[in-house]
Amino acid sequence: MCRNLTDPTLTHESKRAFVAAWIDHLTRYEDMDLGRINQRKFEIRNLLENRLNLLRLEAASDAYQECLFGDNAKDRIGVAALSRDYDDSKEEFECAVWLDQQADRGRIDFWVRNLVRREGSSFSLQRSDGKFYPDFVCKLPTDGPILVVEYKGGDKWYTPKVEMDRKVDDLWVNGVRVKQALF
Repeated sequence: MCRNLTDPTLTHESKRAFVAAWIDHLTRYEDMDLGRINQRKFEIRNLLENRLNLLRLEAASDAYQECLFGDNAKDRIGVAALSRDYDDSKEEFECAVWLDQQADRGRIDFWVRNLVRREGSSFSLQRSDGKFYPDFVCKLPTDGPILVVEYKGGDKWYTPKVEMDRKVDDLWVNGVRVKQALF
């Protein structure tokens, strides 16, 4: 099974330990002996690969959270004046005003307009055909989770592109400790 987990970031020893732990766990079930595990090895390999991918996403998310909000984050993150590379719609402007109101009420510590396609400055979620850049990223109070906001008008809610954005967003939300808000 280790040879079939093609992940260049993992050593063979790491894969072997991971697979051995899974097999050990499976053999504790009455109906799962080594013969049955061998019969289902392709299904198990897929489950192992899915679990490794989920663990990788969680680790990346934890590293991202630590980088932005962990100890000494101020030393790693800078804020610069923005150029006007986008033209907010009236609705996105109103969403920003709403976020300001939530900050005034203490419900949000701060928020930023997410820049699109700015290496090192943008927050994005990977899609099969490119990246999805939510409109706003907010820090909730008292070590709270991150709130990611994407504004979509009602006329765009059921388009295939927006549905794909929502699926990617749902996957991310379920993989990390984050609150979701779609307008």
